Amino acid sequence: MSLADQVVSARYAEPLIGAIEDPGQLDEVNEEILAIDAVMRENPQFKGFVEGPSVALEDKHGLVDKVFTGRLSQLTLDYMHLLLNKHRIDHFGQIVKAFTRLVEERRNQLRVRVTTAVDLGADVMDRLKRALDSSLGKDCILDTTVDSRIIGGVVAVVGDRIIDGSLRTALDELGKDLIATPLNQRTV
Repeated sequence: MSLADQVVSARYAEPLIGAIEDPGQLDEVNEEILAIDAVMRENPQFKGFVEGPSVALEDKHGLVDKVFTGRLSQLTLDYMHLLLNKHRIDHFGQIVKAFTRLVEERRNQLRVRVTTAVDLGADVMDRLKRALDSSLGKDCILDTTVDSRIIGGVVAVVGDRIIDGSLRTALDELGKDLIATPLNQRTV
């Protein structure tokens, strides 16, 4: 995503979250925004219609009303109309990502990508989550993947910070140390 897209996404996500006053409404609008995003990803005809430059704006508004009236809060429906009026509906996927980040900030949550060599099971992942919550001071949301190439241990990515406790990295570092240390200076 280009810097310009990031600016546009943030510019349109911030007023929406700013318009939400109570925590219950935050949950409701967040669910609605994610549902609309799913509709747009799963229905290319709908997405193409509302994003199409050759489709009249009033037809786009009509379709959004037909599909979403009664299914969305008035705030979310008005927001969809705003994006149509400002010709920013084509940025909706990126706006959703920016909005999700803002929701997580408001909830004091932090997304952490966790990679392990094997599936660790619910108990171990729960202990890892509690440890990350404690050390980072946030309610961590773990996005987990399994990658046998790390051999063992855990790699956690928090924003632009990497916490690498993998066996692969430890072995690589040991190998570098062995190569860098002359044979007559090694200790056993």
